[in-house]
Amino acid sequence: MQFLRFTKYIALSAALGFLSSCNDFLDVNASPNAVLVAPASNVLVSAQTQMGFLMGSDIHRYTSLFVQQNAGQGGASVQTVNYDTYNISATDVNNLWRSNIYGGALADMQKLNEQTTGTSPAYSGIAKLMQAYTFSVTTDAFGDIPFTDALKFGENVKPVYDKSADVYTKLIPLIDDGIADLDKASALTPTTDDLIYGGALAKWKKFGNTLKLRLYLHYSNKLSATVNPGFATLLAKGPATFMQDNTDNFQLTFDAVAGKTNPINQFETSRLNNFFPSATLVELMNAKTDPRRPSYFTVYTATDGSFTGYRGVANGTGVNLSTNFSRINTFLRGARTGTGVQDYTGDAPIRMLTFAEYNFILAEYYLRTGDVVNAQAKLNAGVTASMQMAGVAATDITAYLGKLTPLTALSAQSLRTIIEEKYVANYGVAVEPWSDWRRTGYPALTPVSNGVLKQIPRILPYSDLERVANRENTPARTDLTTASVFWDPGL
Repeated sequence: MQFLRFTKYIALSAALGFLSSCNDFLDVNASPNAVLVAPASNVLVSAQTQMGFLMGSDIHRYTSLFVQQNAGQGGASVQTVNYDTYNISATDVNNLWRSNIYGGALADMQKLNEQTTGTSPAYSGIAKLMQAYTFSVTTDAFGDIPFTDALKFGENVKPVYDKSADVYTKLIPLIDDGIADLDKASALTPTTDDLIYGGALAKWKKFGNTLKLRLYLHYSNKLSATVNPGFATLLAKGPATFMQDNTDNFQLTFDAVAGKTNPINQFETSRLNNFFPSATLVELMNAKTDPRRPSYFTVYTATDGSFTGYRGVANGTGVNLSTNFSRINTFLRGARTGTGVQDYTGDAPIRMLTFAEYNFILAEYYLRTGDVVNAQAKLNAGVTASMQMAGVAATDITAYLGKLTPLTALSAQSLRTIIEEKYVANYGVAVEPWSDWRRTGYPALTPVSNGVLKQIPRILPYSDLERVANRENTPARTDLTTASVFWDPGL
């Protein structure tokens, strides 16, 4: 992982907003007056912005295509069409792995932690919680990853890979350390430079504890009643320990300014007709007359008047060059500014972990532990929170809840109900819907008939550049359909 020798520089340049050559950083003739440490507030802004872009760009597209929330369109040469047919290579993830994850978001978080851990732990606590989140989605997507030896910059440019189970074991103490830092006296505390919670440290602590619940839940799969004992221990601390409402959502809101809009909107703007809602998601919501559809999708009207409504793209059909479908709408792109297909503000948040998901986590936990009453209550609460985010009227929420199939003791139908509702609510959330499908088998997905693989991928390939630069430690990966994360039970 030779790029790690430059990550101090990457973090600094991102925080201060200038660009230069990596080689310049190593120039012994560099001015001794050059700025070597960026202000903590600048590094925090950089780290959060990079994390938000990470979770709304490549890793969102890959995983939302695999789990059939979105579908590729536009012809055989289009990237999303290739990914939709499972044609994703080690070269495709180079930028994601090196620039976005390790050399970008994680590097800035590490820089922030190192700068502030002794003097301003309010900042180091936030850095640790963001790192725990970013490492968690990275290991969920890639399996074994550099963790213990990662982010040591020039001290170790070829880190070993930790087993995904070991990464999870180390994430819990990292979260605990972050929360503990937030309770310490701090010389500096964030305010508006915290783009997620505006310096509200109590919200960061609730996020950290909710993230632990997500991690504990991943240990449960299929119809097993086995749950991680840490879940009950943490839950016993009381509901105030966790997210309380939608204002606690872990999300990053972007600007309605050209070049600063959210990455989903930027992709839609720059690559029109390449990315559409999947028929799998749209038809699931159509079958329930889901009132979130006007926020999620545009209405498609056939030119001959034969159809008006919500219509998704069948995954794997992207070579057809058709645009006769609904498009991604305001929930992921921001408010409408006109009637054209590109008329959006682009300031919709990139949602990473929400209050709605917290309730679905509890619903699944209670179902697995035999508490059907609480499972039903949390299922309803999750749907309600999701619909409130989408601007659904209270009367429509009540009507929808009244049509849900009541949960019973742990069964395929009850688990399916929870996961399908979570799948809909987590539209736009990267990785987690794919993780839920791998863990539980829901929603029931059919692999595309023209895929280069016979099954839906269960893991991402390792970076090609990483395999060259760190050949000694990077594991071989030849089959993307093999269960490669410790919690994935496989087919």
